[in-house]
Amino acid sequence: MLATPVIGFVILLWLFINSSGTNELRRAHTRAAMFMSVIGFVLISSGVAISWMFFGDVGHFGTFALVWAIALHTGFVLWGIISLAQAMSEKMPYFPTRWL
Repeated sequence: MLATPVIGFVILLWLFINSSGTNELRRAHTRAAMFMSVIGFVLISSGVAISWMFFGDVGHFGTFALVWAIALHTGFVLWGIISLAQAMSEKMPYFPTRWL
């Protein structure tokens, strides 16, 4: 179960690397998903690391880290659901166009 996110990220990375020959819409969604995955990992892990520095190894750290990770993960999942709906209706993702 813990390996599932890593396997999914490896598949996404493979799609990102091999997206040069695909159409513009698929490439845009692949790039947006890749960028959001990296941004999500950085935000969640940095928030947990910063809370470890402030709270140390006490009960407050565990509570804050859990709430932080769940709240951010939920936000990124909801963004993914909206992007999936955009992809299914053949529209560009809600993402800065200069990064696509």
